[in-house]
Amino acid sequence: MKLMLIGISVLLLLPNFFNIHLEKTPQYDHKELFNPGLAYINSTEKLIEVSDSTAKQNNIPQNTLAYAITVSKILRNRFYHGFSRYPLNQNWIAATGEYFLGYGLASIVNPDDILKYSFGGCSQQSIVLTEVMKRKNISYRKVGFPHHYATELRFNNNWYFFDPNMEPNIPDSDRLESKWKCCGENLKKYYDTSRFKNLDWAFGKDSVTFGIVNAVPAPNATLFHTTTKYLSKTLWLFPLVIVFYRRKKVSTGLNFLPITINYF
Repeated sequence: MKLMLIGISVLLLLPNFFNIHLEKTPQYDHKELFNPGLAYINSTEKLIEVSDSTAKQNNIPQNTLAYAITVSKILRNRFYHGFSRYPLNQNWIAATGEYFLGYGLASIVNPDDILKYSFGGCSQQSIVLTEVMKRKNISYRKVGFPHHYATELRFNNNWYFFDPNMEPNIPDSDRLESKWKCCGENLKKYYDTSRFKNLDWAFGKDSVTFGIVNAVPAPNATLFHTTTKYLSKTLWLFPLVIVFYRRKKVSTGLNFLPITINYF
């Protein structure tokens, strides 16, 4: 039993030493905007620093629509499309869970972790954008299509559409919700149909759904990743605790064995 528990402990510890992705790494298609030189923007703080500097150079005030467009343009060049997922050494429970079960269990939702990668899915790029807006006290909400995820930001009590992932060529004024009228059909003309053959599938025919204003994105995934990250690093200790407990229990039992004294 002791050797088996030690073996289990070793098996639970080993994945933490392997920087291996169980899912295939997305490849850049050389069609969308992407600048690998922006990889140094590897945290939300760094993204804000670069955005603020760019805005200052162009005399763009913060907390304005123009500032949000500046951040969105940086993200368009910072990422190419493809979901980033945790490797074994960062969260092997989530990684193996997605490999065997799917459901996007290892798809990253923490903005700083997403920015460690050159690629991000539609929801992930929107999460990074909204994190910056949250820190700038700009209201945001999710825009949900049947198979796509975008964002709206509020300025002067008006909602404006943003999609840093699929990079629509949309005039600033047409970002207004009153212009596209909460209908995906009215947005399709701004997208590159030579790149996106599945716009009908992505936007669908159903009504657009909006998230709660300033809601924490993906709260269930955040809780799952926080818990499994901790367990991935500590779970190997549990079998050793059992070994120690059993050993201590046996040792304690031996100390209390009755002593028989033979007087004859």
